[in-house]
Amino acid sequence: MIIDSERWIWDSWYVQEGDRHHAFFLAAPRSLGDPELRHENAVVGHAVSRDLRDWQHLPDALSPGRPGRFDDRAIWTGSIVRHGDVWRMFYTGIGVDAGPARQRIGQAVSDDLVHWKRVSSDPLVVADPRWYSTFDRDGVEAFRDPWVFRHTDGLWHMLITATDRYGHGCVGHATSDNLLTWTVEAPLTSRSGFDQLEVLQIARVGGSNVLFFSCQAHDVHVDTVEPRTGVYSARADTPLGPYYLERAEPIGLDGIYAGRVIDTESGPVMLGFRNETATRPFEGVIGEPAALHLTSRRTVVATQPATASIAG
Repeated sequence: MIIDSERWIWDSWYVQEGDRHHAFFLAAPRSLGDPELRHENAVVGHAVSRDLRDWQHLPDALSPGRPGRFDDRAIWTGSIVRHGDVWRMFYTGIGVDAGPARQRIGQAVSDDLVHWKRVSSDPLVVADPRWYSTFDRDGVEAFRDPWVFRHTDGLWHMLITATDRYGHGCVGHATSDNLLTWTVEAPLTSRSGFDQLEVLQIARVGGSNVLFFSCQAHDVHVDTVEPRTGVYSARADTPLGPYYLERAEPIGLDGIYAGRVIDTESGPVMLGFRNETATRPFEGVIGEPAALHLTSRRTVVATQPATASIAG
């Protein structure tokens, strides 16, 4: 479990170097009092573990930028890839000018996963109004949670939590051949029937491609999908789709949100934060790893880890 007595911890992303897993996560002071205030006060924390259970905290990886930068208010969820000897973190930036209403994507680099440097004071990827809801047109620009991977076409692809022009949550998309210059593409889904598809990740489980995302129960408007707050999985024919969101299913981790899939020697597991439920408050900790299993429908179910309640 990743826990900090002085800070709330929530969305996270992971990489492995040697025998150590590195966790990067959003963190904000518990002294704020109201957990809802954490979103505009978030930094990227960092911890390491050899077993995904016992964690050692390291210095924070990334804090808001200097005044006037696109990310001068808070840093939100991202992902990390390694290219050559360089680790590249793609992250969501929130600015003082518009706050959470406008979300843009930047990049920081590191050669040791501890010391990070931004590549630009400007965002690298922003919503294109041809396909996405934008701040200038609609007043809200959902364009966050970048998940970056290299595909068999040789290009780098970025999946993005976004809103399409019809007002539906969508799998936003951008491509690059060098990880620095990105082309925003049309979304990979349309009219999904979900208000949002948060913390997207494409992963392989049991030899199949699976799309993972999180949402609230009230975000689901698809008759064939059970409305639950938590992590969902959906069959994906390829990492770039099509994604069968009309057959998406909760993975069965009650109270866990923004889960991330991590490959281990014993199979894939998921780590996510312990969210508010009907029987407990928001706790601000990352729970224990849960094993993942592919179903006959090419969705995923999780083995719920046994965890005690944490006093907040």
